[in-house]
Amino acid sequence: MPSLSPSVVIMLPVLLTVGTCSGIASAQQVTYEFTDSGQLLGGVESRSWSVALGDIDGDGDLDAIVANWDNNPNAIWINDGTGSFTDSGQTLGNSDNSYSAALGDLDGDGDLDVMVANVNEPNTVWINDGNGNFNNTGQLGNSGSVSVALGDIDGDGDLDAVFANGGIVSEPNTAWMNDGDGNFIDSGQAFGNGQSTSIGLADLDGDGDLDAMVANGGFSGSGANPNTIWFNNGFGNFVDSGQQLGNGISWRLALGDLDGDGDIDAMVANGGFAPEPNTMWTNDGTGIFTDSGQALGNSSTFGIALGDFDGDGDLDAMAANDGQPNTAWTNDGTGTFSNSGQALGFTKSRSVALGDLDGDGDLDAYEANDRKNAQTPNAPNTVWTNTVTGTGVCCTPSGCALVTENIAGICVQLGGVFIPQGDCDDCPTSCPGDIDGDGEVGGQDLALLLGAWGVCP
Repeated sequence: MPSLSPSVVIMLPVLLTVGTCSGIASAQQVTYEFTDSGQLLGGVESRSWSVALGDIDGDGDLDAIVANWDNNPNAIWINDGTGSFTDSGQTLGNSDNSYSAALGDLDGDGDLDVMVANVNEPNTVWINDGNGNFNNTGQLGNSGSVSVALGDIDGDGDLDAVFANGGIVSEPNTAWMNDGDGNFIDSGQAFGNGQSTSIGLADLDGDGDLDAMVANGGFSGSGANPNTIWFNNGFGNFVDSGQQLGNGISWRLALGDLDGDGDIDAMVANGGFAPEPNTMWTNDGTGIFTDSGQALGNSSTFGIALGDFDGDGDLDAMAANDGQPNTAWTNDGTGTFSNSGQALGFTKSRSVALGDLDGDGDLDAYEANDRKNAQTPNAPNTVWTNTVTGTGVCCTPSGCALVTENIAGICVQLGGVFIPQGDCDDCPTSCPGDIDGDGEVGGQDLALLLGAWGVCP
């Protein structure tokens, strides 16, 4: 039960407390901890490289699409709403080398379809029937595609696709345009010619269209290639910004506002087959990136994901590492990251995706794993559930309350905003309970409310 200050008004669900509109004592620090759910998804036969989360079957929770390689079919895993996953039994192709899968409504019918990036064979489009059953409807190109990102790059209202190519040998990256019905046409663009391993879309220069960032590295590990930024001209044509970011072997990138200044920054996973620090790059708002100077860990990192683990309103980072525990990095809100000290498993992880898997209001983690060690060649995928504890403030249209154990989900359901480590001074300054506008909630406000009681005309 929330602990209410006698000097505020809040409805949890319906309460009216007399007093002035003022603050309450500051809350304690919120902490988070990831725990292995004990699920072993895929068994020892799977060799997974990528995972994406979304409501595939339309029941309101997050399911998973896992891209597998080494002649293992890609798989759909259905969530029961509590974070427990069951293999749907579907096999989306039997590719020798599927390295990435992305979810999005490709045909405009309101459900999530799948785009799969394959190496040395065509990429594939899988259309959802609305119940989580997929049909292969198209094959795109025949490149060595290692990563795919979806977004409306030409501004016509549907989801297009960009592919990072060249995992095995150097080759250009490509953009494919959607006709709105899930049919894709090669735009003819060939941007870059490195061993690209990841691609992300976001409005990097603040002009309202989606630009691209490309991470370069390559499976051969034969040499470093700087990562690149490509600006969109608004019609889906990409122009090299001329920036060369870093000189390591990068495997994955994630885009988001890391320093809270309103533009899109980048977190890059480096190393792959050899240890190398991960890096954070800050955007000046015009699409010009600067190395923050932070060296996050020194692992062989293949995957990176961004999300607010601890509910404090900024983006934290989780790294999927090779042969070392996966790590969670906490953001202080200014883009400075610290290692939480948590060690999530010990396997050869290739990707991690974040989402509220068990419906408790915080972000959990789904890890895609390849192999455990030489003695145990393969490793199932795993789910890590997050528990957030601490105190904060729930701000509702009627006031605020100091709450414990992070009831953020309940607060939001009641139309409020939960602020971890906050107090009433952090809530909006308006006082809706002060009906007569005299600066306090008292008997006159109650009289006005009771006088208006009844069915609205």
